[in-house]
Amino acid sequence: MLTIAEIDLPQSIQKRLREEAAFSESFVAFTRENLMGFRQPAAVAAAIIGPILLSFVYYTSDFVNMASVAGTFGVTTALFLLGAWYVNRRAIRDAYVRQTRARREAKADLQAGVGEAVYLKMTHQPLFYEHEHGVICLADTGDNRTVYFDVDSFENDSRWFLYINGDMHRDTWRWMRLMGSGAVAEFSASGQRMAKIGDTPYVEAPDAWEAISVALGEPQDGDIIDLPIEKVINTISRLL
Repeated sequence: MLTIAEIDLPQSIQKRLREEAAFSESFVAFTRENLMGFRQPAAVAAAIIGPILLSFVYYTSDFVNMASVAGTFGVTTALFLLGAWYVNRRAIRDAYVRQTRARREAKADLQAGVGEAVYLKMTHQPLFYEHEHGVICLADTGDNRTVYFDVDSFENDSRWFLYINGDMHRDTWRWMRLMGSGAVAEFSASGQRMAKIGDTPYVEAPDAWEAISVALGEPQDGDIIDLPIEKVINTISRLL
């Protein structure tokens, strides 16, 4: 049984959205903070060790030796930071893109001001198709339609952790569908466990998850597909 009700955004969601909408760093500033700010362990270590080291050298020696040590320490720190940038340059860029996208979507959600509170009580066990990027979750809504979730294991999605510990396999799902971005928020699972942990098939073929999405009409995360679960299963079975 599926029920959907439009409600005002809860305060907890509004607070999170405001924080995401407030992101305003340029890429240069974001990169600098990740390399030389408190987000970079090497920079933090240098900020702590540097003054102590230079004070000790000055106390036990003289200004010339302190300047020499400061120069060596500065060059070494710069090399560490350069190495950190080279190793993490793609991760930093991807993180900036994610936060920029989150800012844009948060503004749209705040402007909408409402969301859909969705409740699903299942009589048939949900289906999961795990792949290299996460897991596709499908569940019968009881009206010849199927809800589709595309859970990314790399995005700190709470549903991924629910899936890993087996709570995603329970028969009652609740979530909020944000009206501006269409994103899924505040997902929770409770009730009786309907599928065993470890029964999920792993889709090994590269990009098979994209093929599944295309075969189902390219739904977005949280969409309700106008297909009965049996037809969805048959469609996916032909692909795998």
